[in-house]
Amino acid sequence: MKIQRTIYWDKLAEIKELKQFFEEDYRRFKKLIENHIEELEKFSDEALDKFAKLRVLEVTNGCTQWAFRRGDRECLSVEQTRECMNLVMGFMKRTELYFPSEGKIEFNDEQKVLIQAGRSLYKNAFKDNIKKSEREYYAASTAQFIVYDRERTKRAMTLVKQDYETLFSLYYIERGQKYIASYLEGFE
Repeated sequence: MKIQRTIYWDKLAEIKELKQFFEEDYRRFKKLIENHIEELEKFSDEALDKFAKLRVLEVTNGCTQWAFRRGDRECLSVEQTRECMNLVMGFMKRTELYFPSEGKIEFNDEQKVLIQAGRSLYKNAFKDNIKKSEREYYAASTAQFIVYDRERTKRAMTLVKQDYETLFSLYYIERGQKYIASYLEGFE
């Protein structure tokens, strides 16, 4: 559903992960984000709620995985890190979510296509190290935060904290929230 919003492109261009793409070609990267925004705006509010929950889980899991790979002092144990990864990757592979306080959340076929495309883009960008895919991934990710909007994303962050803090730990829940916050400051 298309809504009016103000996007602070210069603020988004300062985000560490986005900076190089804006510097390389500001207009093309901005247009790429806008294209993803248009694609996402076709989905219902109910679908966007589900996508936001998945996105917050992905970010939180990403924080735990990167910390483990880097050997951060605060990283979770091998077993905990694997459990976090298996939970989120399982949700993505089955294209369904489960929250203890809400139960099973399913996606329709059109929504599943978007999730599978996101998984493929992530794999190409970060497993196969394809630079063009990384650019596309960050454009899509930025568009997601913009379309999901601040309130929906905050509700999803509250739910993930409530239902999965014991798995991810408060530290990584907060790390994920901090990562997301920089994007949420880029629009209203």
